Amino acid sequence: MSETWFNVDKRGLAALMKGRSKAYILHELVSNAWDQQVTTVEVTIEPLPNKAAAAIRVVDDDPEGFTDLSHAYTLFASSEKKANAEKRGRFNLGEKLVLALAHRAEIITTKGGVRFDESGRHTLRGCRSKGSQIEVEVPITRAEMDEMIASTRCLIKPPGIKTTVNGEELPERESVANFQTKLPTLIADEEGVLRRIERKTRVQVYEPLPGEVAMLYEMGIPVVETGDRFHVDVQQKVLLNSDRDNVTPAYLRAVRVAVLNNVEIEPEDASQTWVREACSDERAAPEAVKKALTARFGENAVAYDPSDPEANKISTAEGRQIVYGGNLTAAEWENARRAGALPPAGQVTPSPKPFHPDGTPLNPVRQWTDGMFRVADFILRAHEELIGKPIDVTFVNDRDWKFNATYGRSGFILNLHCLGRDFFEQGISERVIDLVIHEFGHAHSSDHLSRAYNDALTMLGAKMTRLALEKPELFR
Repeated sequence: MSETWFNVDKRGLAALMKGRSKAYILHELVSNAWDQQVTTVEVTIEPLPNKAAAAIRVVDDDPEGFTDLSHAYTLFASSEKKANAEKRGRFNLGEKLVLALAHRAEIITTKGGVRFDESGRHTLRGCRSKGSQIEVEVPITRAEMDEMIASTRCLIKPPGIKTTVNGEELPERESVANFQTKLPTLIADEEGVLRRIERKTRVQVYEPLPGEVAMLYEMGIPVVETGDRFHVDVQQKVLLNSDRDNVTPAYLRAVRVAVLNNVEIEPEDASQTWVREACSDERAAPEAVKKALTARFGENAVAYDPSDPEANKISTAEGRQIVYGGNLTAAEWENARRAGALPPAGQVTPSPKPFHPDGTPLNPVRQWTDGMFRVADFILRAHEELIGKPIDVTFVNDRDWKFNATYGRSGFILNLHCLGRDFFEQGISERVIDLVIHEFGHAHSSDHLSRAYNDALTMLGAKMTRLALEKPELFR
């Protein structure tokens, strides 16, 4: 029984390609050549005289040439490329799409030759000793031809394959990262049916050249613009759509996660969409998430802590970035917690809690030095002068209480462990005066970030200056 059930309308097939960049033609021909056992590929693109058309010729040096010349014109013929994830072909379709757009075409290989023209398909007697030559005449404007030639600069040629375009060799591109990861791909089973599998593959990452938009590549052939930070070249079949010009969002997300896990990013990259998408994926490595969040918010950033409002203000006063709930998605927060990034402010800069009924009492200092007596006397007398009422002064030595001092209902408490003994033995130094003004400011406001607190500090500074002029003995 004949297997020829269908006819293919060449014009209808060409219509399917209408609207796509003509660069597609060249990419198909070059990718087919790169899939062979070649060391050189020569591309020539020339305008045809007195025609809105160009001749495109691709010549390679594969010793075997075409395995089966009939595959050049047989749609969906069984192909050895289907079983090899590291070959670009899938359906034996690419050349046919190119032929559908052509006015004329000729293929000469080691197995013979075939010509296509307005009268049909013709077998040629000649053959090549090695390699293949494909030449097609396609309708194309000069602008489209220039665009096609320019598109060849985006190609990332495989190592060891010299590729020239109109005599100019494509340069080697140096990758900024080269790693292995698992990504989904397509591969044919024993019956020739393409199946999706997860497979370890090599991925190469490149800096886009000036004027280039970052793209996703399949083994050196650009697939789709991503607008991300890097060109990403996957060294196996990419999960393409039927038009072979895009990928699914899920596939792109997997690629972005792989890049985040293996490539150092700069602070200016950290808030980009691709980084945030990768940071919200459960496959993102904790250390990669932590690095990305550090690059975005700073080394000492903390999460806003609703259970300890004062801790948030203390963190801000220390110059830490406060990250609020709305700054990250729920998935990003989950990964941040998993990575140990962005701890709550209450863990990093907890507000003083030793005076809470459930808090642990501080360790008082029973034996005061002369320096401690002098500082205590200065605080008592300065408080009378500046605040207008008496106050108690206490010294503690507590390593678990991470504060220099506190001021409030319990009086003025100074922590010897944080301040150190030298603080007290240097007399009424600038450090002592600075600490006293800072704490006395809380007589007017407990909020370090409030206008009232800021105004209190300037007012106290002025009063302290006048006090020093009028009663200098307090400062000796």
